[in-house]
Amino acid sequence: MNSVDTTAFRPRALAPEERFRALARAVDPNALLDHQALARVRSMLWTKEASLRPIVISAVTDAERRAVPVLFDTVGQVQRRLPEHLAPVLLLCGVVAGPASPRPTDVLFVPEPGVDGRPLLFAVADAFLAASPETTTATYEAMATALPVIGTTGGSLEKDIVNGGYDANGWLADEGDSGALVAALVQACLYRPERMRRGTAAAEYVRTVLEQRRPPADDPSRTPGAAA
Repeated sequence: MNSVDTTAFRPRALAPEERFRALARAVDPNALLDHQALARVRSMLWTKEASLRPIVISAVTDAERRAVPVLFDTVGQVQRRLPEHLAPVLLLCGVVAGPASPRPTDVLFVPEPGVDGRPLLFAVADAFLAASPETTTATYEAMATALPVIGTTGGSLEKDIVNGGYDANGWLADEGDSGALVAALVQACLYRPERMRRGTAAAEYVRTVLEQRRPPADDPSRTPGAAA
């Protein structure tokens, strides 16, 4: 497992307005001063009933850029299936401009926020949509923040994501089964208690695995200046 700072990436109980303002600041640093920019973000995130829509985050590396159209298609299908208050907003981190392919109505592009801003950015989300079947550092950061992971089989995600049962910490669709991936994201958006239960399991999983892999207290490698 890649190293994750579980002090920074941790479950947080943010009020809806706190989440909105943190996200608005991440999308546009001037949004909190620019009333028009703030209004644009607010109109996307809030429903007529003053309910915050589900926020699905995907952190895309350079190697995963070609997967962005798949993310767009998946989220777009889910948005069309669900009522407004349950239709997700996609928060795309690391990609400042989308490809020319069709994309969902509600996508927020966020440039890499840096070490200090990344934990809070993950904390405003409700679920993590993996851009590839491989587990990345962002996957573990999301899990440590108590976000359930939605992804596909065919890679290392299968080793970390439990799809069903008491220990479920996310949803996995079979590789190449776009319909199953859409259905998984629909479930994550529809059933908030189950989403939160799996997110809690994800956070517990990350902390347990890190503890198991931490060198014992008397391990010389823990001593500052010890030989590598």
